[in-house]
Amino acid sequence: MGQMGMTQQVPGGATSQPPFGEAQSAAVLFSVAEGTGRRAARPGQEVTVGRSRTCDLRVAHEPEDDHVSRHTATLRVLADCVLIRNVSSSKLLTLRPHTGAARTVEPGAATTSLPWRQFDVVVTGRFGREYVVQVDARGLPPSRPETEEETDSSPTVVVPPIMLTPAQRRLLTALCEPLLTRSGPEASAATYRQVAERVGRRPGYVRNVFKQVREKLDSHGVPGLVSRERPDAAEDFRLPLAMWAIRSGTITRADLVQAQAWFAVAEADPDREDEEA
Repeated sequence: MGQMGMTQQVPGGATSQPPFGEAQSAAVLFSVAEGTGRRAARPGQEVTVGRSRTCDLRVAHEPEDDHVSRHTATLRVLADCVLIRNVSSSKLLTLRPHTGAARTVEPGAATTSLPWRQFDVVVTGRFGREYVVQVDARGLPPSRPETEEETDSSPTVVVPPIMLTPAQRRLLTALCEPLLTRSGPEASAATYRQVAERVGRRPGYVRNVFKQVREKLDSHGVPGLVSRERPDAAEDFRLPLAMWAIRSGTITRADLVQAQAWFAVAEADPDREDEEA
């Protein structure tokens, strides 16, 4: 754990932190939503998050939520952003900016907060409860100061969107549902059968639609969704496909909320007709 230069030792091994108003410039401010934990850290310093008493910011401990790891994440302040590292063995983290698509961080993985200056780090516990660490990095200098010359000469790159049909989006939403609502070992991509049950179709139909989507994404340059050496191999690409959908912002919690009513109708009437994928 990195040294917290502005942290003061108090009896019992706990730490205390100056009020946010006393934090020096070029510091990142961390606070636990609906909690009392607060920290300020400067570049080179690190804040730990988790259920353990040894963590700088404790979450899911009052009351105890054992679906949250004792040591969940480290938030290291870099020169111009924050490095979020998921140190748990099986739990997902979510970097959720105030505006823009959320970013999922798998166990053992890390991501920077760029380009966002204000964001939340979200840990999901039992029954989908969210524990939120709010981060304010506006005190850090910009990552790349723009000059008038750079702004005028920088080319504009237009990337064509990857268009999906409503049926494809619904299947992707069902595929991502466990990742968006569960934690621990249960937070994985849905099986073909589970997706089929949600949308009122057969598993073979679901498998074929996902194959079409993967091939479309591959043609747009999205890596890791088809087998190059054995194109006909029955390799399971469900999790990579679901992670692409969540990371890219193609499927979000809002999509899941909107799809619930359609799922209920499809499960009640599996013989209903749907548009072609």
